[in-house]
Amino acid sequence: MSQDLNYLIALNEFPKFGPKSLARLMGYFASAPCAWEATAPDLKLAGIHDNVINEFLEARKAINPDALMQQITDNQISVLTLTDDSYPSLLKQIYDPPYLLFIRGTLPNLDNHRSLSIVGSRKASDYGIRVAKDLTQEIAKQGIVTVSGLAFGIDEIAHRATIDVSGITIAVLGFGILNPPSAREQEVQKLIVENNGAVISEFPILMHGAKQNFPIRNRIISGISNGTLVIEAAEKSGSLITAQSALEQNREVFAVPGSITSPTSAGTNILLKNGAHMVTCAQDILNVFDMGSCTPAQVEIKQKPIGLTPEETAILETLSKTPIHIDEITRQTKLAAHQISATLSVLELKGLVQDTGGQYYTYA
Repeated sequence: MSQDLNYLIALNEFPKFGPKSLARLMGYFASAPCAWEATAPDLKLAGIHDNVINEFLEARKAINPDALMQQITDNQISVLTLTDDSYPSLLKQIYDPPYLLFIRGTLPNLDNHRSLSIVGSRKASDYGIRVAKDLTQEIAKQGIVTVSGLAFGIDEIAHRATIDVSGITIAVLGFGILNPPSAREQEVQKLIVENNGAVISEFPILMHGAKQNFPIRNRIISGISNGTLVIEAAEKSGSLITAQSALEQNREVFAVPGSITSPTSAGTNILLKNGAHMVTCAQDILNVFDMGSCTPAQVEIKQKPIGLTPEETAILETLSKTPIHIDEITRQTKLAAHQISATLSVLELKGLVQDTGGQYYTYA
């Protein structure tokens, strides 16, 4: 990595130098070292405000560009700048693209792949979890790169579901690339990198996940993607901020309809009212992306199980991917309650039925 990059990374460590400020500095000064060592009058001529200049001059005393670069090198982090040829062209098109991207793993060439951001509630329902997993896996099987934010709930499900079918996924962080993650985040990051995906961030390398970072992060999630799919979102949520960013960036917005009584579906239902593409299967997304139909080789088709008892067959015929209560199964099959309970337990052991809680069941 060049000495120029050392100083550009050091400039990025000052939190009040966002993408626009970095662009101003690099447009005015001959090099990053010149910007780093600039005097107050020169910084003012470059378009930096007086109060920010004073804070920067004080802050840079504690920032060591060479030590920062050593941390990045030791942790096998790569860095892309806005002027690099390999910088994602989709992201470069947005209003305020990150001037720097820190990357752990392998960032796919998105000029050769469609990409879809998948976001949703941290408090996903059983319905949301099931839909997120099924849709993500079918999308990933088509070679579409998935993008999300590593948060608990729909984000994490999207990352894991992509990896489960050998797809490629990108996690966009709301904190620094070297900020110590939680055990859960560390596990998912490791899986993403080991499976040819990438974890990326624009923030100072050790910055914590401050609340104000996440709306800023969301513009990258949508900006690096051809479209954004929202699966369960409250009326006021970060997922809707991501969807709004997608609209502002002239990208496609998709939403999964949900129950009108569910708070976690209020946001997605609003998106649908406002013209988002309704998604009830992966093909809805493929149609908008003009990618043709899912092929048998790419979509796993469940074969009807063989060797089932009459009771097992009767119960399976009542099930779908929508949870159904055990009382309704009893009503439809007309089997005795003890037969229903015993048979459901056997079907769970066979991996054919899933207990979603509260005595509700779905086809696994």
